[in-house]
Amino acid sequence: MTNISIGLIGAGLIGRKHLKKIAEHPDYSLAAIADVNRDAVAAQHPGERVYADYREMLDEIHPNAVIIASPNQLHAEAGIECARRGIHILIEKPVTDTIAAASRLIVETRLSGVKTLVGHHRRHHDQVQRLRALLAEGSIGSLVGVSAIWATYKPNDYFEAGPWRTQPGGGPILINLIHEVDFLRFAAGEIKAVNAVSSNRQRGFPVEDTAAALVEFENGAIGTMIASDSAVTPWSVEQGTGESVEFPFSGESPYRFMGSHGSLEFPTLVHWSQDETARSWNKPVMSQRLFTTTIDPYAAQLDHFRDVIRGDVPTIQSVEDGARTLIATLAITEAAATGTRIDLRERYELLSDGSAKTFALA
Repeated sequence: MTNISIGLIGAGLIGRKHLKKIAEHPDYSLAAIADVNRDAVAAQHPGERVYADYREMLDEIHPNAVIIASPNQLHAEAGIECARRGIHILIEKPVTDTIAAASRLIVETRLSGVKTLVGHHRRHHDQVQRLRALLAEGSIGSLVGVSAIWATYKPNDYFEAGPWRTQPGGGPILINLIHEVDFLRFAAGEIKAVNAVSSNRQRGFPVEDTAAALVEFENGAIGTMIASDSAVTPWSVEQGTGESVEFPFSGESPYRFMGSHGSLEFPTLVHWSQDETARSWNKPVMSQRLFTTTIDPYAAQLDHFRDVIRGDVPTIQSVEDGARTLIATLAITEAAATGTRIDLRERYELLSDGSAKTFALA
């Protein structure tokens, strides 16, 4: 396979970003676009084949692969239709809107054998890969704890553009904090339990505007995460990495990884350590900025998807792994609503078994 024919389902904000990256990539050719707003999308992309019904596109074009960037509640349905036709899928986050839907999608992709990749694009940053390697090799000793912040101020027109953004499910937990959950699972290890609180005090919408979570990792480390769309700060991965032009670059680190022999800031990768022979709070802690390159994670994601389709590498995130991130994220909402600690291990096991059993909020 020298060139991969790829279709797009959903030409909204993230879909348009994918279209730009496909056009710039030498190993892909855009087969067609499917979007319910066919006429508007066709006018924006003259010369491209545009369908109102994605099933019609799949049957007529039958591309090698498809990027699914439709609304969350349609992800599972579209993914299942692709799997049944033997079409590989890159499915945007969250992998589905419910755990039951994720279970159905997992069953169909297993049966068909199609290659899958979930679009948690942060996994493809060079800084993330370097951080993961540093933690795995014990550069800061045993991981003790993690502190994570995602906080920025969403303008009023953000909420006016989509009324669903003011309703349950449209807040920073499922829209934004899910990225932090996935990043922590990938970099620090599997999350085994969560507790949380949330507030809508700033905006007064039915959905939260601020949330904080306490997470427990299987390796024994603990972490805190806070997310808010109502706070003016320089602390988000988007601002820290400069990965998107929509977020002005701050160069600040919203993450601290704390270990028994040192600490790391992310994404700046500042390494803090002491003399190994004299670890003590009475001794100075010295810093060193570690070098890493900066790349476009969306372009790197397409590179990886190409290699997965060709069978050169295993996927960095299957739909099952993406569903684990969804389980942990939905559990944060559940924990905030109930005030209880939620153990995730049984839910992971049920998912791995292919069970369609649903959970609270699923």
